[in-house]
Amino acid sequence: MLKRTPVSARHGNGRLEVANTEASAETDPGVFFGGRARQVACPTIVDPRGRLSPFDFADLPFVPARVFAVTDAPIGAVRGGHAHRSGQQLLVCLQGRIDVELRAPGQAEWLVLEPGAPALLIGPGIWSAQTYVTESSVLLSLSSEPFDPTSYLDHPTAQ
Repeated sequence: MLKRTPVSARHGNGRLEVANTEASAETDPGVFFGGRARQVACPTIVDPRGRLSPFDFADLPFVPARVFAVTDAPIGAVRGGHAHRSGQQLLVCLQGRIDVELRAPGQAEWLVLEPGAPALLIGPGIWSAQTYVTESSVLLSLSSEPFDPTSYLDHPTAQ
């Protein structure tokens, strides 16, 4: 039986905060698949000049090897649709709304990415797809490995 648990975004501030997965994997609603995916509080500074979202690479659980942004995706577009064999990704919504589906064998989770809400850290073997819900949504992805489509697992239950 597939476990289906909708999860709403939680807001955070200050430094990038990565949850202690061992202590919170069973009790924290922002931790999924035994800690292999989790929400990460991102720093956000808002003032009359706009929203600043700084990312100090030293605060990340991996050293980024690649950073990319997805822009101009039409409403309803679905991107991703794969897992990484060994890489990690941090997904951050900079604008709009992006719905994320996460899967591992026998389990699925859904959550919403929005500006100012927690980012999503996805570990190896967790399949994800992102649906662009609003016009002009922007997704920033920080990846632990360089681009290599041969490292993808395309089926949501492949391990």
